[in-house]
Order: sequence, then C-alpha cells, then structure tokens
Amino acid sequence: MAMRKNILLIFILTLSFQSYSQFGGSSTYDFLNLASSARVNALGGNQVGIIDSSELSLSFYNPATLMPAAHNQLSLNYINFVSDINIGYVSYARYYEKIGTFAAGIQYINYGEFEEALENGTLTGNKFGAADYALSLIYSRNIWKNFTAGINLKPIYSAYETYKSFGIAADLGVSYIDSVGLFSIGLVFKNIGTQITPYQYLTEGIKEPLPFNIQLGFSQRLNHAPFRFSATLNQLHQWNLTDKSTWDYDNNGDDNSYIGSSDNVVRQFMRHVILGVEFIPSKNFSLGIGYNYQRKRQLSVSNVSDEVGLLDNAAGLSGGINVKISKFKFSYAIAKYHLSGISNTLSVGFNPSEFK
Repeated sequence: MAMRKNILLIFILTLSFQSYSQFGGSSTYDFLNLASSARVNALGGNQVGIIDSSELSLSFYNPATLMPAAHNQLSLNYINFVSDINIGYVSYARYYEKIGTFAAGIQYINYGEFEEALENGTLTGNKFGAADYALSLIYSRNIWKNFTAGINLKPIYSAYETYKSFGIAADLGVSYIDSVGLFSIGLVFKNIGTQITPYQYLTEGIKEPLPFNIQLGFSQRLNHAPFRFSATLNQLHQWNLTDKSTWDYDNNGDDNSYIGSSDNVVRQFMRHVILGVEFIPSKNFSLGIGYNYQRKRQLSVSNVSDEVGLLDNAAGLSGGINVKISKFKFSYAIAKYHLSGISNTLSVGFNPSEFK
C-alpha cells in the first residue's frame, strides 16, 4: 500500500527509543513503559519502590504506591521526548474511608505530523498523524499492617494513520513501608493483557504480545543525612537482555546468522538495575540523579571519535530538581537517551481544594 513505508517508519522510530522494556520489537504498545513523572525520570526512568504519600504520579509506576494522602491531588506531566515526540500524563485521585484510594488518568503520545508518500517516494501532498492513548484506572488499599496492594486497569487505543488497534492491560502491585517511613519496597507485574483488535494489514490480524514486565524496587532514606537511595530491578522474568548492539558481527554462525556475544555476569545483572539518588535538604526542595545501564547499552554509538564518545558515554544518565512553591510542586528532569536524543520532563502537582 502507498502508506506502508511511512507507517513502518513510525513503528521503527517508536521501537528505537523505548524505555528498555523489551528489545527487538518483540511486543506492541511499548509506549506503556515510557516514563511520565519528572521525579522518576530524573532517577533513571523507573522506580517502583519509592513511597511518597502525597505524590500522585508515583502510582503510574506502581499502583500500590497510591496512598490516602493523595486525596484530591491533581498531577500534570509533559515530556518533550526525542525526535519532537510529545508525551503527556494527567491524573487525579480521591480517597474514600474504609473503601480505598482511587485515581484516574490518561497517557497520550503524539508522534507529530507526517507527509504521505507513495512506495516510490513520490509525495502526494497529504499529511497524517500518529498517536497512542491509554487510560489509567487505579485502585489501592491497605491490606495488612504496612502493606498496600493496588491495580491499574489500562484500556489502550493506538492510531497510526488508518491503522488502529485496541487493547487492555493491567498492572498489579504491592508495596511495604516501615513504621518510621525510611525504608520501602515495591513489587509490580506490569502490562498483563492482550490486544483486542490488532493493527490491520501490518500484522495480518495476528495479535501481538504486550510488553510484560516484573519489577522489584527498594528505597532507603537515611535517618541522619538528607539522602534517599533507590534501586529497581527490571525485567526479572528474563535474564538475558543482551540485544543486537552487543552482537559479534565478525563471526557468523553456520547458517550465516549473527552470533550474540553474552555479557559477563556483572554486566548482565547491571542491565536489570536502575539506580537513583536524591538529595533532600528540606521538604520543599530536592535534587535527584539516576543511571540506567540498559538504556546506555541499547542506545550508545560505537566507532565514534573521542570527543563524541564523551557525549555518548552520558547515555543512561539523568537528573532533575523538585521545588515546592506555595501550593504547587514543580519538578523538572533531563535524561540522556542517545548521542542525539535528550528528553525533558516537566511535572506540576497541586490540590485544587486548597484554592477555595
């Protein structure tokens, strides 16, 4: 079809900049794993063990972190992603005594406007768009002592020109925080679900798997120093996360296929680890930095000059700032995805009832 090359280009761009969910285009709706919160983006892009009772945006990563203190909180998040891709996430929470805490949100990704072209490259003069949407219907409640469980039900709609798809996914999470509020842990089973309607023509009616993920996160705030250390173990259901960027292209197999060179145990383990550190001198101000080794390994560039190599080595690093001014909490984060790709995130949170 005339549009097929253009649509396939969108898929390639989408899969090329995913947040370390699954490599090689092995799943659909990979946008579900893109970060939405500036605070979490600064801490490596995914932290499921942090519990901040009044921060609503954390429930995007682990529904069990949705706490009663988030009642009537509104969270607005905007990401200027790579290649002029725009991402947004808006959510609002309510708490009902003896029932639990509810939140509703919507995530959207706008890939921009594209020019229609025939298969021979001739421009037709027509233009089309591409976007992904996912609702978040979150519920959580305390289940026993300091343990909380939560679920995030996510209806999904994806539209690339005339190619459309519907799906449904769910995140199941549990969290624990100690009695003094210094140590917390979270476990999440993400993106359990299926395509309801696959993309026509592109997959010939075959339903594609969703980017299933199991994550375990920890967070520890020091008692006598203004620091919080966080770590999330990603893709626990799959040990080998080596992708084609680390394959040995000089040695082919008997069938002329490329041979994947395995990382050593330490490097393979680090592919699963996302690290974050926060400096919190006051309740109204904090700084965060993060490192995502898997992101660096997937998106770094080989065979570059020393000067360019220094910039490329920054891939996987991120940082940000959180400031509370009056009734508003502002967060900003910058993340290095690639030699030519930087992501900027801005988040604003507030309680509308405080303005009455």
